[in-house]
Amino acid sequence: MEKTYNIEPVKQALAAAKQVLVLLPQNPNVDAVSAALALYLAITKKDLSTTIGCSTQMTVQFNRLFGVDKIKPRIGNQNLVISFNYPEDSLEKVAYDKDPQSKKFNLTIEPKAGMQPLDASQVEYSYTGSNADVIFVIGTRSLEELGELYQQEKALLDNKSKTLVNLSTLDKNAQFGSVNLYDPTASGCSEIMAAVIKGLELNLEPDMATNLLSGIEAVTQNLAQAGSADTFETVVELMRLGGQRNHLAPAAAPAFAGFGQAPGQQFIRPPVPLPTPAASTQPDWLKPKVFTGTGSQA
Repeated sequence: MEKTYNIEPVKQALAAAKQVLVLLPQNPNVDAVSAALALYLAITKKDLSTTIGCSTQMTVQFNRLFGVDKIKPRIGNQNLVISFNYPEDSLEKVAYDKDPQSKKFNLTIEPKAGMQPLDASQVEYSYTGSNADVIFVIGTRSLEELGELYQQEKALLDNKSKTLVNLSTLDKNAQFGSVNLYDPTASGCSEIMAAVIKGLELNLEPDMATNLLSGIEAVTQNLAQAGSADTFETVVELMRLGGQRNHLAPAAAPAFAGFGQAPGQQFIRPPVPLPTPAASTQPDWLKPKVFTGTGSQA
């Protein structure tokens, strides 16, 4: 029997949402990233403003997942953050003032006597502070596992008026969401996400289905450790939707290249001709035979 999850509150929240967040834990596995990206791509197809974030950088193992370049280390665009490297004991004071005529805001950083002034080329700008209405947290036991993202957006994530969706299969889950899509019997987040996207009536296109298949394959060791018929049923459905198996499998090693051949070109060993025996060494059975009418041999 097909699994169902409590997604009606999520569907209602998405219908009224203006902004959506999809968040991953620090150092996530392939399953969590695959599930999060499938959801992100499905929601953006509805022209809903969506951001996907992870506090740690994506490594090479995720490079072939569709949409991986959209994952950001910071989320939100409400607050401007000005960052620079400068020892705190080198500062005399930091002050600001507003010019009503020019309508400019001035931030003044004053170094202590004898210290070098701040190098303007070292100043970095970024944004934090999301005002999302619906937040999906994928593959964590607690909000603290989000790492820096939780520290940056603690006020938002602790806001009880927001719809916070906790999707996970991990044991000792803190059930921190206002909606908890927690299923320890599923193979992983990608299996749950396939059912959730379908339940939310979002289009599941081939790229998204391929991501979900990649997550299921990763968490089940290419289905060798799939523990239930539900997993195989999900795989079949994703393949029927255009998902590709073994999308993250390493490329085949190039064929051996002989001297003077391009890498990957098939090496064909040239035929070796057999030596022709010299006339003086030909065995007797190679010499022509002449038979006479009497039956004797010449």
